[in-house]
Amino acid sequence: MLKSYLMENFGYNEPIFINDLSVEGLSENAVRQSVKRLVAKGFLERYDNGIYYIPKRGGLLGKSYLDPFLVITRKYVQGKSETYGYVTGISFANQLGLTTQMPAVIEVVTNREATNGRMVKIGNLTVRIKKSTLTVSDSNAELLQLLDSIGQAEKYTELPMKETIDTMISYVKQKRFTKEQLSEVSSVLTGATAKKLIEWGIIYEFAS
Repeated sequence: MLKSYLMENFGYNEPIFINDLSVEGLSENAVRQSVKRLVAKGFLERYDNGIYYIPKRGGLLGKSYLDPFLVITRKYVQGKSETYGYVTGISFANQLGLTTQMPAVIEVVTNREATNGRMVKIGNLTVRIKKSTLTVSDSNAELLQLLDSIGQAEKYTELPMKETIDTMISYVKQKRFTKEQLSEVSSVLTGATAKKLIEWGIIYEFAS
């Protein structure tokens, strides 16, 4: 029963968090016992404490291995049907092209954390997670991510300031952020970030 449920709802190489598993007709203890049996049979692989996945067999390594960044994403950022966090700091600055630095610590803002910041280990990666001041959703995650980056721009950018600003403006245009979206998250804007939005001309690129 659990085997078919996992294949249908997760499939290969998707993180399965045992604490989040709720299967109709099975108690929490029954689910845990079933997971142990499926690991013993080789159907499931244990990635870390409480985290499992269904590996694909074959290939050069004999089986597939789980990507730790995907585990971070599913746990703190985005599921298959909802968004509840975003990556920030150097990781996003790198994604924007502001820096070539690779982060020693991945920073994540998420609804799934109650503290103002703590470190966790996911596989071989170190993650700093902190709660979001505003509930993160599909509609605001990318904009909140950008506003964080604007606030931290001078800290991380390796580009001249004009190129940094042009990069931010291009991203606003690419994502087609609107003034209405900005208004909906204005309560979390710091004075410094609001000032940059105006002085750098970014605010004028938001669509009406």
